[in-house]
Amino acid sequence: MKFKSLVLATALVSACGDTASQESVANSDKMTDNSIAILQYHHVAEDTPAVTSIAPERFEEHLKYLKDNNFVVLPIEEAHQRIESGESFPAKAVVITFDDGYDNVYDNAAPLLKQYDMPYAVFVNPDLMQQSPSAYMSWEQLRTIQEQGATIVNHGQTHAHLIRRKDGESETEWRERMSYDVLSAQQAIDEKLGPQPKYFAYPFGEYDADLQALLDEWGFLGFAQHSGPWSPYSDPTAITRFPASGIYANLKTLAPKLNSLAMPVAEYSPQEPLLEHQQTRPELTVTLSSVSTLQKHALQCYQGSHVLKPEWLSERVFSVTPSADLAIGRSRINCTAPNKTGQAYYWFSAAFIRPDSNGSWPD
Repeated sequence: MKFKSLVLATALVSACGDTASQESVANSDKMTDNSIAILQYHHVAEDTPAVTSIAPERFEEHLKYLKDNNFVVLPIEEAHQRIESGESFPAKAVVITFDDGYDNVYDNAAPLLKQYDMPYAVFVNPDLMQQSPSAYMSWEQLRTIQEQGATIVNHGQTHAHLIRRKDGESETEWRERMSYDVLSAQQAIDEKLGPQPKYFAYPFGEYDADLQALLDEWGFLGFAQHSGPWSPYSDPTAITRFPASGIYANLKTLAPKLNSLAMPVAEYSPQEPLLEHQQTRPELTVTLSSVSTLQKHALQCYQGSHVLKPEWLSERVFSVTPSADLAIGRSRINCTAPNKTGQAYYWFSAAFIRPDSNGSWPD
């Protein structure tokens, strides 16, 4: 699937108190690159799983940081409208999203977002809302936050591993299951809240080419969970977001991500995240549309804590291979390179899912 051209807003924040001249240079780069960061949250609480949680006090620190650094927090649908129309964006812009629609978002995050007058999007699972009403927001609560500036969008009915085929499941049966999980969830959301944008956040951030093709056929944007800015180089069915909870909630490490630029990736392989079990160290090959604004010699890639040195195969093509076997389950390789001024980093991330010998992997 080739990338579609998008025209996007810019997102810039100074992590270290840049001077006015430095900020001007960086803003100029952002206007040229048209990248925007999307922040992804789950729980806003202190008594929920740490890996997907941020304490309310820390979450307010994030909002205060955005306000104090003159960010414009855009509704997700406005960002999309600007993309489609080619309209320019503010020099500092960001989108805030939540996955799952937990009740602690209503209790702890919504009041703060109302106080700071910041819009946001919540991806919800209608089936899970009905099955576990004590854990998730109700339709009444969703209507309340919708009136306060939230956009309620689609996370599927069941939060299942959608790309994991069931034993003996035919292609037709899988497609019917996807239709239920995606299309009937959209129908439920539209019936309860009025017509909503067709945006789908993949459960667990998991997708493959077949699911991407269905979303494209059904007219959805697809939002993933591996990191990177949203930009004209983004695949509209694999839009990246920056996790901002758990170990990623630290503003010292989050600020450079808000300041990041989308690496100008024309194509890469393997673009299919779902690997075969025996693919333990897949070679990632990336073709850039241009290298004129990045420092090629400083390009680095990362596999978790492993630093990988990519090899330039030609002027605009590099490859990198994991230094250790990919673990069973979800992983990613991130690649960054400073821009010519050294004030921001270009960022690219490739997602991988390596199943075990039975074709499964952990949640």
